[in-house]
Amino acid sequence: MDDRVKGLRTGGDDYLVKPFAFSELLARIQALLRRAKGTTEATFLQIDDLTMDVLKREVWRGGKRIDLQPREFSLLEYLMRNPERAVSKTMIMEHVWGYSFDPQTNVVEARISRLRDKIDKGFPAPLIQTIRGVGYAIKTRI
Repeated sequence: MDDRVKGLRTGGDDYLVKPFAFSELLARIQALLRRAKGTTEATFLQIDDLTMDVLKREVWRGGKRIDLQPREFSLLEYLMRNPERAVSKTMIMEHVWGYSFDPQTNVVEARISRLRDKIDKGFPAPLIQTIRGVGYAIKTRI
């Protein structure tokens, strides 16, 4: 406890006790980045019956918990932070993978397909849409 107090009093922004979950570390880094930018991002996202708790790294649809791999979670988060907006494969590669789009790869299509299996399969209306010639969007049901 003394080390934590000393660290915060001498200029530290946060303190993480070991052992820690990687998801907690990531959430704390994101919070620090938001503070540095002077903006706050929502930590709870919802589109229709699909909800995401960014801090807990949990996704639910229609009351059913959906387990996602880290990249799938990041991809879904990116789509949910841009609702009703078409995002290109290039935008997805840059924001989710952190590098430029290689037109020879089908990694985006493969991850979207897996995500659709988990998010849309077994539900009355799909939320993840393909926008021909543009990319993908997550849209509310009409």
